[in-house]
Amino acid sequence: MPTHALRMLLVGAFALGPACNRGDKDDKKDEKKAADAKTDAKTDAKADEKGEDSLQVAEGDAAVEGPVPPETSMVFFTIEGALLPLACFDKDKKKVLAGDDCLAMVPPGTDVRVASKFSSFNKKAGDKTTPTCLAGEDKKNAIAVEGITAGADFVYATWPPSGIKTVTRAPDEASKPEKTRLGDTEKQKLLGASKVDGEIVGNFTWEVDVDADGKADKLFGVSVPNPAFPEAHKWSGLVLAKGGSLDDLVVIESVKNKPDVFEARGLVDIDGDKKSEIWVRRTSEDGSAGERLHRIGTGDGIGKWTCGAA
Repeated sequence: MPTHALRMLLVGAFALGPACNRGDKDDKKDEKKAADAKTDAKTDAKADEKGEDSLQVAEGDAAVEGPVPPETSMVFFTIEGALLPLACFDKDKKKVLAGDDCLAMVPPGTDVRVASKFSSFNKKAGDKTTPTCLAGEDKKNAIAVEGITAGADFVYATWPPSGIKTVTRAPDEASKPEKTRLGDTEKQKLLGASKVDGEIVGNFTWEVDVDADGKADKLFGVSVPNPAFPEAHKWSGLVLAKGGSLDDLVVIESVKNKPDVFEARGLVDIDGDKKSEIWVRRTSEDGSAGERLHRIGTGDGIGKWTCGAA
């Protein structure tokens, strides 16, 4: 081989060797970084589990310590930019109260438990304030909580924090089309409960044991449209099929000639009698909504509808 050619071959070999070595070292560095990242993630996760500020538990998780009614008083709140009380249980009076009567039970600076769809957190109760749904009105009928509108999409809250164990939230699937389609027999029976003529449609269906008798009940949110006046339904309501029987229907809430629809947001055993109150939401066509708890057998809700619903 000519001297010049041999010299060029050796130069190329030396140049290639270090480059290949650098590639191997870079690969090893990347592998180490990935391993370190996994270790850091595990460490952060453990820290989050132990950290008080980032405490996350399943809704109603038994790890939330403390008594529940009837062993303690309790307040149940919906979230409207603040904690807006729907109902409360006064242990000393052995009474279920509503609205403003519940505010005095929660001293500023005490812990409340606020819950989103997937987790719940302890936060400090603040002073009385106006809920966002009543902005512009001079009604301080809610409790301020720092950070309530940031981060998680909070849905409800309890005082004391252990009260969270009495709440069962309705699943999102209960409002999906595949769950709310009504069979012919369901249409016939539910239309009979409405006492109006027309075609009944469903917007909510949830199978759950409401009265703790070991039998699955069924809640239906239904409405009867008015073809002559599309802006309002002939009738709409929330209907309970006791034990799942369509021959034993109870109308929980209803209205006529309004665009409102009803659904159950969850169940709350507010007084500890093992028979849950139904957490009802009433939504109008413009998106405005009111809520209240309903006690089965009383024929009416607990207190007034929130946020001006009537």
